[in-house]
Amino acid sequence: MLDKERLTEKPESSDNSSQKISEVRLYGAGGHSQVIKETLGCEEIAVHEYFDDNPNRKHHLVPKVNKGVRQDIDSFPHQGPPFIISVGNNRERLEISQLLKSGFYTAIHDTAIISPKATIGEGTVVFAGAIIQPNTSVGKHVIINTGASIDHDNIIGDYAHISPQAALCGHVEIGEGTHVGVSACVIPKVKIGKWCTIGAGTVVIKDVPDYCTVVGNPGKIIKTRKPYRSNIQNDLTFVGSGISTSFTIIKLLDLYKTKKHPLRLSIIEKSKEFHTGIPYGYRSTDTSLLIKPLSQFLSSQELNHFIKWLTLNKKELVENALVQGGKLTQKWYEDNYNAIEKDKWLELYIPRSFFGNYISEVVEKKIQSAVNQGMLSIDYITDEVLSVDKLSDNYTINLKNNFSPVLSKKVVLATGSAPNRKLFSTNDLLVGKDNGIMIEDPYTPSLNTILNEIKNLINKKQNRKINVLIIGTNASGIELVYKLNDDPDITSGIHHFYALSTQGKFPDAKMDIDPSITFTPTNLIKLSKEEKITASDIEKAAKNDLDYADQHKISSIYTIQPISEVFCSLLDKLSAAEKRKFATQIGNEIGKRQREAGSHYSQVVQNLHAQERLTNISGKFSGIVSSTNNGLQFAYETNNEVIKHNKPVDVIINCSGSSDINDPNNENTLLSSLIKNNICEINGSRRGIAVNTSLEASTGFYVIGPLLGGNLVDDKPIWHVEHAGRISSLSDKLAAIIHKELSTKEIQQKNLIKV
Repeated sequence: MLDKERLTEKPESSDNSSQKISEVRLYGAGGHSQVIKETLGCEEIAVHEYFDDNPNRKHHLVPKVNKGVRQDIDSFPHQGPPFIISVGNNRERLEISQLLKSGFYTAIHDTAIISPKATIGEGTVVFAGAIIQPNTSVGKHVIINTGASIDHDNIIGDYAHISPQAALCGHVEIGEGTHVGVSACVIPKVKIGKWCTIGAGTVVIKDVPDYCTVVGNPGKIIKTRKPYRSNIQNDLTFVGSGISTSFTIIKLLDLYKTKKHPLRLSIIEKSKEFHTGIPYGYRSTDTSLLIKPLSQFLSSQELNHFIKWLTLNKKELVENALVQGGKLTQKWYEDNYNAIEKDKWLELYIPRSFFGNYISEVVEKKIQSAVNQGMLSIDYITDEVLSVDKLSDNYTINLKNNFSPVLSKKVVLATGSAPNRKLFSTNDLLVGKDNGIMIEDPYTPSLNTILNEIKNLINKKQNRKINVLIIGTNASGIELVYKLNDDPDITSGIHHFYALSTQGKFPDAKMDIDPSITFTPTNLIKLSKEEKITASDIEKAAKNDLDYADQHKISSIYTIQPISEVFCSLLDKLSAAEKRKFATQIGNEIGKRQREAGSHYSQVVQNLHAQERLTNISGKFSGIVSSTNNGLQFAYETNNEVIKHNKPVDVIINCSGSSDINDPNNENTLLSSLIKNNICEINGSRRGIAVNTSLEASTGFYVIGPLLGGNLVDDKPIWHVEHAGRISSLSDKLAAIIHKELSTKEIQQKNLIKV
């Protein structure tokens, strides 16, 4: 039997390092922890305790889970039996290991075959059937998974993961944090850089730089997340990687079929998440819901594809949502159980992450297929764009963390909405920093991070419950109320919610519609009979109709459809100048008075009102007046009067929405530089970029997504571009324009060659 004590570097225990260890603590209580538990059983070592960053989610086969070190590093029980970090995500293992002030244990299954001349670092796990040959060095906190084969003279970096049945030949080097997928094969003497992903079944036959994703046989690099160093000119570069970019790429690759001139493309994204953007990715959590039912979310063709995908993947999607969510997520599932089982999706308000997973899968498959066919070369660049310069025939894109700029013939600006409105002054932050939390953007770095920050504050205020002020009652505002009440530990620690906004109320609930309630937009219908009208005429008529609805307490759920139906004919009667006025000055103002939300969001608001735990306030935030141990006292302005609120709050969350692009508090250096360099011009909405009929702000510089608001597209006024269906149709248009431009240039080059 192998002497594991001689082969592995054992941490010192808190009692006596010479004694045999009988207990280990596991950090992470998912399925990976159970494999480690069985491995420890081979050495007759028991699991003393489980810890997890999300202790309240469902943990199968784990009776009790303690909260993790991220929630409160000072009170965490660092001393005790050694830890194994039982988390599959490599980067999370690194972060957790840096927070723990504890010893670590190395677990090796008794069926693993390990040479006495191999060395294994602390915290590493080696599972059943794995083989590690002589002179191989395995770093700290590495996962050597079931049946993995590591030949002689290998070097495996810290935090790496060698998946089941993966085979590394002799003299292979695997960098820090790299994940080698199931059944992948790496031939002798190949060096793979740090934080790479090697896809399942990939055959790696040559060296791989840092931060790359490699797939296929032979392996090809399909993503690069490394600092950008190429001086090769791209055909096209996307700045931003939300669903606008994803839809455009999908359509463009459907159109682009030439192998003679492969499309050279880059995507630059400042976050670590590509293809989804904030609403559909991890920054919004896995359980935040659509604000409209699925039937109103996408165009019919795309919706059909999505529903088929949902039906195939629903089990995994729902299980993950239930694991990540709390009591309201469980209620959402119970309420929609029958519809999900019968695949009746159209009227459901599903978690937005479902669509994020779908669009990521679709675009990644499309990209991989184009790469494999030799039609596409692509770089993924994780960095922030600071500025863009226009040269004679291309654009120079300057990055924050790189000396080398990106050169591109064409650029698509797809950075999402205009920057968030900044509410907290320097004085506010100085006055309030010791007695409360002020959150400018609940999605930065992520909503889960913000929720944990609030939970930590609740834990510290053990003698009393806290009060929360949410500024803004838009979709983000009602989403924050929902998420704060989804977690039992948070909602039980909140005494009262205050919601401050100019409207003074949250979106109306689309719940049980009363067929006896009808609404007719009399003023708009009367206006539709006029031959010549202006945008102001529409604004006045809509205001009168909505005022009537308010006076008679008719909810917006009864006004949206009738008003929308009349709008179509009215907008067609406007001149181009009047349409532009409507798009820049009027459309959004009318939209603010016609908002709705699904029953699960709205029910939380109604319940809080019934419990007298929610107060709506009409007005604008003025600032922090004072700060004491009891919290922060704020002031707000209403009817030209500044009022000091009489109840202190402990948490203030800014959900007020976008600011004007030229707002002096706007910290978006990219938009500022684009305006300064005359590449872009702000349109009349002050929150969008002016474009021509080809969606260009300048020649070869395109705009897609929410920044298109305030323009005429195909002679139709566009004032709100955050609806996925509208984004999809505009992306289709942009893809066709770019494809035509690329094809025209290719024909011109051929003609020049002939001449």
